[in-house]
Amino acid sequence: MIEISGTTRIFPVIGWPVEQVKAPALFNAYFQRHGIDARVVPLKVPPESYTAAVRMLMSFPNVGGIFVSIPHKPMSVSAVEQPSNRAVLAGACNAIYKDAEGMLLGDLIDGEGFIRAFDRTCAGKPLNWPAARALVVGSGGVGCAIAYALAERGIGQVAIYDTRTEQASALQARLQQAFPSVEFVIAPPAAAGFDVVVNSTPLGMHADDPLPIDLRGVSPGCVVADCGMKIEMTRLLRQAQEMGCRIQKGKEMLIEQAPLYLELFGWPGVSSDAFRALEAL
Repeated sequence: MIEISGTTRIFPVIGWPVEQVKAPALFNAYFQRHGIDARVVPLKVPPESYTAAVRMLMSFPNVGGIFVSIPHKPMSVSAVEQPSNRAVLAGACNAIYKDAEGMLLGDLIDGEGFIRAFDRTCAGKPLNWPAARALVVGSGGVGCAIAYALAERGIGQVAIYDTRTEQASALQARLQQAFPSVEFVIAPPAAAGFDVVVNSTPLGMHADDPLPIDLRGVSPGCVVADCGMKIEMTRLLRQAQEMGCRIQKGKEMLIEQAPLYLELFGWPGVSSDAFRALEAL
C-alpha cells in the first residue's frame, strides 16, 4: 500500500492527455522500494491553463518538481524563470524544479535519456557518429530534445520532418547555428538511407494509428526508435524488427533519464540500473 501523508513530497506529471504517462508507475515503485516519502501524481491540464498551473503548483512547499508531458514541453520554456541553455536552444523543457534560492528552473533531459538508451541499444555495434545520418520525425518537445542531443553527440546529419513545416524549419535554423559542423536538413518521413530513425510524434499511441515513418528500403543496420510509451511494441517497432532492424522502445528513454530527474529533484547519484531492476514498466 502506498502511504501519503502531510509530509509527502508531491511530483506532478502534467500532460494533455495524460493517460499514456509511465512516470508514476516507475518513480512510485522506486520511492516505495527505497522508503522515500514522495509520490508522482498525473494531472490532466489543458494548454490554456498550463502556465498558471505550473506557477501555482510550484508555489506549494510540498511540490518538489514537475514532470512535463505532451504537449506542454515547448510552453515550459516561458513558464519558468530560468530555462537551461539546451532548453532554450531546443525550445522545450520536460523537467521543472527550484534551486536553493527558490528560482523556478527548467531543463530538457529527454535527449540525454535518449542517447543513454541508444548507447545501450548499440552496445554490441556502436554507431560511427560522424558518418551517420539520423531522421527525427516530429519537432515537438521530444523531437527537439533528440535532434539537439544527436547533434551534441557529433552525428554527421540530422534530418527533421514535421507536418508543421514552419516549426520544423525554425528548429533546423536554431540547431544549424548552434552546431555548424552538423548538417541539418528538412526531409520526408522515409527511412531509406538513414542509420537512425526516430518517431517522436504521438502516432503509435493507439493500435490503429497510421505508421509515422515509411520503412520501405530501410537498411537492416538501421536503429529504429519510437518514443511513445502507451504501447510498448508499436506498429513501427514491430515492422522494423520484422525487417531486421534493431529497435529501441520508448520506455528505455524514460528509464535512462530517470536518474537525471532524481538529480534535479534532489536525489543525485542513482543509476538507471536501480530503475531497470524494478521491472515497473
